[in-house]
Amino acid sequence: MSNSLLVTSDLRSVVLIDSLKNDQKLSIGKRGVLLSVLGSDICATEVPASLEKFVDDTANSSKAFYEFDASDAIKNQLCITYNDGNNTVFIIGITDVIANLSGPTEIPQNKVKTFSVKMKNNTNTGLTSPSVILVRLETIGIKRLIRFYYLPSA
Repeated sequence: MSNSLLVTSDLRSVVLIDSLKNDQKLSIGKRGVLLSVLGSDICATEVPASLEKFVDDTANSSKAFYEFDASDAIKNQLCITYNDGNNTVFIIGITDVIANLSGPTEIPQNKVKTFSVKMKNNTNTGLTSPSVILVRLETIGIKRLIRFYYLPSA
């Protein structure tokens, strides 16, 4: 599967899977990772030090649209997937998963949160998405949260 993003089991990095290139492991700690669309492909990059203040200021003036508790990686599952047919990123967080499943088990709806972010309005126009998603691991007191921000790209 090309153009997928996987969150590592330690919940500290995302890995961009692209069938045309080597897999890219990107740290969501400290400055975070920006997700965008170029053409019909998802792109991901760590926030460079030169843009840290700009990204921080932009994120601080916005509210995270999703927070995922990263304090207990054993009980929680986070998935980011990209559908290039409609330029949409899907973020799926599952909390308090029973680890000793012995067969197919349905996860109750109250344990699953799913968000979709349309990156471009029309898949056939525009070279880049007008907005980006910032994925960042943040520590608030004793809580470790992976936060997702929807930010303008300009």
